[in-house]
Amino acid sequence: MEQRRAAEPTHQGPTPEDKSYAEWFAWAKRSGAPAGACHAAAQGAFRALAAGHDMNTAVQWATLAMASPPGLVGQSRQIYCAWYSLGNIDLKLPTAQAHAFANGAIQALEGGTDSMGAHQAGLAAAGITGG
Repeated sequence: MEQRRAAEPTHQGPTPEDKSYAEWFAWAKRSGAPAGACHAAAQGAFRALAAGHDMNTAVQWATLAMASPPGLVGQSRQIYCAWYSLGNIDLKLPTAQAHAFANGAIQALEGGTDSMGAHQAGLAAAGITGG
């Protein structure tokens, strides 16, 4: 009997929804909100946009949602939000570079690198080199 080895999971990168969610998460995080409130804000914004509302309404719904507990958030999305926020808020990277940073860091982590190595890989992915 032949046994097949399960294929190693490969990093697919964030979906457009993951990226948008991380941007809303970071929007809330900039105000100093805890992670739970940031996830609730992102979920509130998604509900507003899914219902066909405009960005101003999404901001209102996101703001109101911060007072409530968030729904469940998958681990991969939580990790992506953390790395994206680090790049966008702490490192002050523009949106596209912060996404590249997060994706590069996560790829490195999934490859077995520690968090310091992942940070360096994220910087390289964002096009930031030591100087």
